[in-house]
Amino acid sequence: MPFYPVNLQITHRLCVVVGGGGVALRKVRGLLEAEARIRVISPTIATELRILSDAGKIEWLQRGYVEGDLKGAFLVFAATNDRDVQLRIKNETARSAGILNSADDPGGSDFHVPAHFRRGKMLVTIATGGGSPALAKKIRGQLEEAIGPEYEAVVDLLALIRERLLDGQDETAVHTELFGRLLQMGIVDLLLAANWFELQMLLLRELPAEIDAVALVRQFLEKHDTLR
Repeated sequence: MPFYPVNLQITHRLCVVVGGGGVALRKVRGLLEAEARIRVISPTIATELRILSDAGKIEWLQRGYVEGDLKGAFLVFAATNDRDVQLRIKNETARSAGILNSADDPGGSDFHVPAHFRRGKMLVTIATGGGSPALAKKIRGQLEEAIGPEYEAVVDLLALIRERLLDGQDETAVHTELFGRLLQMGIVDLLLAANWFELQMLLLRELPAEIDAVALVRQFLEKHDTLR
């Protein structure tokens, strides 16, 4: 079954996780990163989930799943090995418009959560269409080494430049060409090497005259003070 890749905006949206073990914990961690509103349904839950519940970061319904629990939900994860529960969840989501269901059974899921990691605003995902989660995990580990935590700052700088460009005239083709030049001229390498002088000179040469490159670099470094 082919899948269409998409990143969902779930901030403050209700996401339901049925189950309280290790799989449920992994799903909850990812949902917390996306700032979702989370409800866990399970008679018992892992210690870390209980801590999150006690801290008010998730809602825990201390019982088994019953029909109607998914009302108002945007996403639901069937994180349980009870096939009967998974089937009942699938049936409820099928009758409810707008609810997407994910389960261990690829054929019974509306979507899969790919292997992924974050670098600030950047989200890197690897999917095999459910064919080999182990391979996706292996590739994720390789990419995590190649794309280190410092890339959070790279994304922030490029986003700041894009923001300044969009404040002016919106010429998509011109902006695409400009970013192509900046990347080709090594803006990423200059940032990773903390070569602020050459980075600033590059921006002074390439950015439109109305953009204050010096102030832009200063604003960036104020946010990423540890890079100085």
